[in-house]
Amino acid sequence: MTAGATTYPAIAPSPAVHICLDLPVPPSVNRLRRIDWANHKKHKQWKLHADLHITAYGPRPPPRRMIKGPFELHIVIPANARADLDNFCKALIDYLVSREFVGGDGYGHLRRLIFEWGPPDPACHVTITGVR
Repeated sequence: MTAGATTYPAIAPSPAVHICLDLPVPPSVNRLRRIDWANHKKHKQWKLHADLHITAYGPRPPPRRMIKGPFELHIVIPANARADLDNFCKALIDYLVSREFVGGDGYGHLRRLIFEWGPPDPACHVTITGVR
């Protein structure tokens, strides 16, 4: 280090960081919560399909734990999805936690959830935004 050089502390990920993902439409929570091995297989296949979708079309490298604290989710489900809007929420949030996009979905982490119908599309759009 040269004389008079300024040193800066390591910069942690900003709460203003946001992650945008396009994921396949998840299975309905009505199917996930039944003890039905056929639907269990469909859920497992959806997770694999979502992982492949992120690998092929997602940000490079896939973001991991950039948002460590509280966050907001904005989820847009395509209008041509065939279930009630609120039935898609559980699978998506659990997926984001399991793949470590966020730290958790409890009170200390998930602070706001915006969930809405969007234009017909083959994918749902998920935006994760860190908040203070």
